Amino acid sequence: MRKPKLREVGEAVKALLRGPVTTKFPFEPFEPCEAFRGQPEFHEEDCIGCKACAEVCPTKCIEVFDDLHSVPPKRRLVLHYDKCIFCGHCELNCSTEAGIRLGKKYDLACFDRSTCTETVENELIVCEVCGTVVGALKHLLFVAERLGAKRYANPTLILISEGQYGLAEADARAGHGDSTREDLMRVTCPRCRRMLVIRELWGE
Repeated sequence: MRKPKLREVGEAVKALLRGPVTTKFPFEPFEPCEAFRGQPEFHEEDCIGCKACAEVCPTKCIEVFDDLHSVPPKRRLVLHYDKCIFCGHCELNCSTEAGIRLGKKYDLACFDRSTCTETVENELIVCEVCGTVVGALKHLLFVAERLGAKRYANPTLILISEGQYGLAEADARAGHGDSTREDLMRVTCPRCRRMLVIRELWGE
């Protein structure tokens, strides 16, 4: 019985000498630890608009809006961090590993939940035959760079990557009707590409 009592007395003395261990927030700023998971934040320069973060989000707090009527077409990712559980899946599955990260912000209380959003926009590439979405421009460039010389097996990636250097002319023909042989060397979606190849090989 004596030893536990002595330990308690020792702890009481230490507490008196060291002072309280509680922080003085909000009167003084508090610095979170290195592994702290706070508010997710988009990094526009590293986000390629691949929407991988939205696909893996367990609470579906990241919405994807494709605006095909804007010039150029845009993809907008909207993160509602009032519904976020700060699990870190978005950061873990980001294609560039830097497009979205959990920061150190923790004081997120507010009176209007509609303001609890984080937004990033990326230019979209649409099929020049049917007008459907092919993908975000930065995403296609990212894929082309990762593939290296293998990208020359895909006309869409050739046109997108070489077009950045002015080596391929942009001749969009969205919604022009029946596809023809010349459309093989245009930016097309997988469905149109498949139909073009079938028509070229079998004439159907």
